[in-house]
Amino acid sequence: MSEDQNTKNTNDNVGIRRRRMSERSEAPEAPSPRLSVSKRRSGQKPPKKEQKKGISLKTGCGLGCSGVFLIFVIVTVCIFVHMLTLFSHAREGILNTDMLKGREEFQTTVVIEEGASLKTISEKLHEAGIAESPFFFRWKAKTERVAADFKYGEFELSNYMTFDEVAAKLSNSADDYKKFTVIEGQSIFDIADTLEVMGICTAEEFLDVCDNGEFDYDFIKDIPDRKNRLEGYLFPDTYFIYPDAGPWDIANMMLDNFNNRVAEGLYQQIKESSYSLDEIVIISSIIEKEIRLDSERPIAASVINNRLEQGMKLQMDATVLYAGQEHKGRVFYSDTEIESEYNTYYIDGLPIGPIGNAGLKSYEGALNPADTDYIYYVVANTATGEHYFTDDYNDFLRAKNEYISGF
Repeated sequence: MSEDQNTKNTNDNVGIRRRRMSERSEAPEAPSPRLSVSKRRSGQKPPKKEQKKGISLKTGCGLGCSGVFLIFVIVTVCIFVHMLTLFSHAREGILNTDMLKGREEFQTTVVIEEGASLKTISEKLHEAGIAESPFFFRWKAKTERVAADFKYGEFELSNYMTFDEVAAKLSNSADDYKKFTVIEGQSIFDIADTLEVMGICTAEEFLDVCDNGEFDYDFIKDIPDRKNRLEGYLFPDTYFIYPDAGPWDIANMMLDNFNNRVAEGLYQQIKESSYSLDEIVIISSIIEKEIRLDSERPIAASVINNRLEQGMKLQMDATVLYAGQEHKGRVFYSDTEIESEYNTYYIDGLPIGPIGNAGLKSYEGALNPADTDYIYYVVANTATGEHYFTDDYNDFLRAKNEYISGF
């Protein structure tokens, strides 16, 4: 190789080395692995990758969607159960569960305009608190085929009325029906006499239906075979009697009311008591006739229970009056000797049957007796009907003498 070529090659090699060194100096310096480890050991952490804000579709939405779905299922089930309950009540003719829940009864006037549709009527009844569900009122009206009979005008209705009672009122003008009220404590004989005076039926016809009529209620089957079979089961209330109503229809209205308010309305309480339904009806009828003040009804119930538990005769004056079918304010010694299965001075235990038709307050008292040792009571104030209760016989005699001296 010539000298000139050697010189050229040498220069070329030098140029290449210079370009490589220049490229190295311009390139960024790679971090030293040892230095990087040292920095992490001194507490400095490597920078984290920046995460995007938002909810992860894999976790957040999964939990959220399942929660929403669970709430949807619960709400749907609650609505279904509520609708099923309303449907069941509608089939039984119960428009409003106020009576089943023990809410206060009220009367209201509903105005139906001429030409009002069934939908409008049902909504008016709902707004007035008479029908809980407008839909089920319409369904019942169509099923029973009575919607076409509804008239316009002003109608006085109650939140305790059944569908049949409301439909009957809407199907008749005010001049078509007669208002009939059964007062708490009245007997079937009192009711029969009132119906005869009103010209609806004879007393004999009504009493015959009470003893021999056929009615489709479970509690009827459990009433013992006795005279005055429906005594105690004709629930006190205001009823509206229509021209074509006979003694059976009237008795059935009152039995239906008893079924809703007592047999079913108080079913659980009666079941948990130590008495049968018939025994509760008997005890309630005695309380109704003996006691005027609602606050004393549970106390009187405790007296009845205590005397029964101790094997004492009840000796309730109201049972004597029923046995003799007399209406008077005072019982004499001769009255207590009446030989009757209703006379609790004559027989042991409860009378053979109820002595009248009790109101709801007396049933509540019978089912919730006060916790006392009382076995006697006597009227303390004839004006208010207040009684004096005691567990001491001598104390009772003293109070009794004070009562007698007032005559």
